[in-house]
Amino acid sequence: MNAVPPTAQNGVGSHHLITNMSIRSSELVKLGELAAETFNEKETAQTALDESFGLPFEASRDNLLRDIQIAESEGLDLSVFSGAESRFKFPIYNTNIVVRISKIPTPHEKLEKLQTKVAKLEQELKLAKMALKHTAEQLVAAHECDELTDRISLAFTRLRKG
Repeated sequence: MNAVPPTAQNGVGSHHLITNMSIRSSELVKLGELAAETFNEKETAQTALDESFGLPFEASRDNLLRDIQIAESEGLDLSVFSGAESRFKFPIYNTNIVVRISKIPTPHEKLEKLQTKVAKLEQELKLAKMALKHTAEQLVAAHECDELTDRISLAFTRLRKG
């Protein structure tokens, strides 16, 4: 299938208005086949693109990051690579490389106490969420409450050849 821009005429990207509540599974299978075909085409093109351009990009990005980390550890002021006057703006390539630096404080007794408190509260929250899930499952199993669809999502994966 050739790349076709989404329009109401070709059905790609358009959404069927369901006026009667009886959409057939065969219609869903047809839509699924179209989605599978376009997914396959995208994945095939992405693989070719990655082989041609992805690997060199990743290598050059990794080299740049490594050298920036070395420069920072040697005391180079990296602020020249951020903001309006960043030296990493390359208009010829329509590209701006953003250097994000995360900082953490040096160890301190007050911070360690708070970190311990946060860890304890996170554990309590995890246990409370597990209790909520368990109780909900029990109530549904006992027919004391029902379940509603929260959301529906799709995942496209490659089939194993073999």
